[in-house]
Amino acid sequence: MRVRRLWVENFRGIKCLDWKIPTNQKLIALIGPGDGGKSTILDAIHYLLGDRWSIPFADTDFFKVDVQNPIIIKALLIDLPSALKKDSAFGLWLSGVDQGGEPLQDPEDGSESALLVQLSVDSSLEPRWTVIRPDGAEKHLTSAQRRAFSTFKVDDRTDAQLRWSRNSALGRLSSADGSERDALAAASRAAREALADHESSSLADLAEKVQDRANQVGGGSFGNLRPGLDTSRSSMGAALALHEDVIPLTRYGLGSRRLASLAIQQLAAGSRSVAVVDELESGLEPHRAVRLLNYLLSDDGYSQIMVTTHSPVIVEQAQIENLATVQNQDGTVIVTSLGGAGDLMQRLRRSRPSSLLARRVVVAEGKTEYGLLLECLDAWDAQRTELGMSTSAGEGVAIQDGNGGTEVGPRAEALSRLGLNVATFLDNDDDSVNECIASAEASGVKVIRWNPGLNTESQACADLKANGLTSFIKLGVERRSGEDTVLQDLNSIEPTNPVPSLDVEDWTLSGIALEDARDRIVTAAVKRKWFKNVDGGRALGEWIVRNYTKKQLASTVALLEQVKAFVYSEKLGPGKDTSGERADG
Repeated sequence: MRVRRLWVENFRGIKCLDWKIPTNQKLIALIGPGDGGKSTILDAIHYLLGDRWSIPFADTDFFKVDVQNPIIIKALLIDLPSALKKDSAFGLWLSGVDQGGEPLQDPEDGSESALLVQLSVDSSLEPRWTVIRPDGAEKHLTSAQRRAFSTFKVDDRTDAQLRWSRNSALGRLSSADGSERDALAAASRAAREALADHESSSLADLAEKVQDRANQVGGGSFGNLRPGLDTSRSSMGAALALHEDVIPLTRYGLGSRRLASLAIQQLAAGSRSVAVVDELESGLEPHRAVRLLNYLLSDDGYSQIMVTTHSPVIVEQAQIENLATVQNQDGTVIVTSLGGAGDLMQRLRRSRPSSLLARRVVVAEGKTEYGLLLECLDAWDAQRTELGMSTSAGEGVAIQDGNGGTEVGPRAEALSRLGLNVATFLDNDDDSVNECIASAEASGVKVIRWNPGLNTESQACADLKANGLTSFIKLGVERRSGEDTVLQDLNSIEPTNPVPSLDVEDWTLSGIALEDARDRIVTAAVKRKWFKNVDGGRALGEWIVRNYTKKQLASTVALLEQVKAFVYSEKLGPGKDTSGERADG
């Protein structure tokens, strides 16, 4: 069985979602910024198709806590096992679905049999599960019937699945012969010693199966899983638990517990099960997370797996067709599959996977601009922290090195089409990129460029007077590790007209015009690569921040303020105090 289409209304942070799930994708990893609705989507699937007989809904489960608008979770199920198609099951309630994912009243030629199921919750907070038909007819759906959907969820609440109880997966696996009741009776009479002496071949066999499956998914290196008494719980109904030798699995790390829970629940659900896993990488080292991802893809026991992740490693290592972005605009949630993405998106998610996990992205032209913005963000974040305001991390912002001007526009446009808020930050001295930048802007990208004809170095120096230019040269000395080196850099630009020192005031006294001095400094900085790496960009950014209120940097600061407004979702306020005249650090 698989979910072909999912509708969600008024559930937590989701006002509306209509997701047509690609039929050729067994595993879907939902990626995107936090609080966008990814975990809510998994909970919606679990609540609808899982076999919990009661779910404690509260007013806060309703979108904006408005209980007047009911929660509706509906799914169109396909690839139904033959047992579900029998008249004694749901055979008389089957609908159809066309190739576009649209439900049909009845199966037709060229369409597939499907089942529409729905969970609704009104202000009474009582959940109601039904099988429905496109014409509105409906039939009550019991928890026992939902168990036939073979759907389970793995999250941080895994310990219950590592113990035998009436509602746990281990309990269901053992219920046929009642062996756990015998073991618990013995445990109640003589606690740990009695249980250690108690022989139960069926429980031992089950523990061995769990051990094999847990080792396959990378849960650990278990060699002696067995039933034992978990004394950390006083309730007799949950005291019988899996042990590795004498250590209860409930005392293992989070990652190992989650993977063991996954193995147990899949065994209980049976073949062709549907699994939802929140935060796939939780508690796992990157290599174990990647191993789990590959295992889930290859295991024929699953018909469909949906996971969430915030791991750049998973984004980078997963097959691109298994990734789907989730974007939430005031409750309207859109899921976009990356299946069929071109070479650009392939490069982007491998080189800058964190961008696909962000709410807003700034694509900087190169390493200089990237480093400059990183330094500005550090300063802006510090200022906002002192005022009790959010930081760029809290705003879900990622800064990306665009790897050159020709890449900036296409990258920004590709990210924008996934629903991300995107801005560019780049030079304005290369007309060859204008067309792709215009295309990006037309797709909704916020374009921020230096003033016409200027690159980063020339923009920083554009309005500097002699004292400011001297300060800029001093910054170059720090980057080039010596005054003599910088003097050579400057004189190599015009060997026939050498400058007498690193003080631009001396230059003007020797007859060099201020504009010519500025051109020579900018040319030397670019040619000798004073700032052409991330550290250099940071150094330039730190210098700009140090002189942020100086009048000589007003035009540069005005453009950086546009970046700041985008990063923190602010409107550009009144101009900064730029009454100062020096830019000397």
